[in-house]
Amino acid sequence: MFVDASLSAPHVGYALGRSYGSAVRRNRLRRQLRELVKTRESAMAPGVYVFGASPRAATASFAELGQHLDRLLVKCSGEVKP
Repeated sequence: MFVDASLSAPHVGYALGRSYGSAVRRNRLRRQLRELVKTRESAMAPGVYVFGASPRAATASFAELGQHLDRLLVKCSGEVKP
């Protein structure tokens, strides 16, 4: 996460390379992550977030992805440096 004082809300991007799999798999994961982030966006600090995933994410359920995202956001909130 990159903190930018001029931002009023989180700006989120997704970086899923070809090593993750086919375009269908990448787009499916991107849609899942987008939905998960949308439900957590109000609790996220303003800044720039870029999410990536390992190929192991393909076998994770939607609920598991949400749990991993929650842990990651907790980690980010504790390590924010201006």
